[in-house]
Amino acid sequence: MRTIIAGLVSVGLLVAFAGTSNAEGGRQKHRIQYGQYCNSPSAITDEQRLRNERAYERGDYYEHDSNAFPIGSRGWFEQKEREDGG
Repeated sequence: MRTIIAGLVSVGLLVAFAGTSNAEGGRQKHRIQYGQYCNSPSAITDEQRLRNERAYERGDYYEHDSNAFPIGSRGWFEQKEREDGG
């Protein structure tokens, strides 16, 4: 009796998984274009970079992105270290 039940269960599982293995008709994968959700470095103006640097120096809130700092500033170097994991 056990072998009959085990056989029926295994055949049932085999049929169930065989029917769902076909991927046709499924949802298409939507690929997001790079840069759709992040700002490019050129989107940040020099005025915004200077404002961000001043906020960093005062200890206020500043944008934690190396592109938002003037290149070569202390905040830029420290943020690059954080981004690189060093």
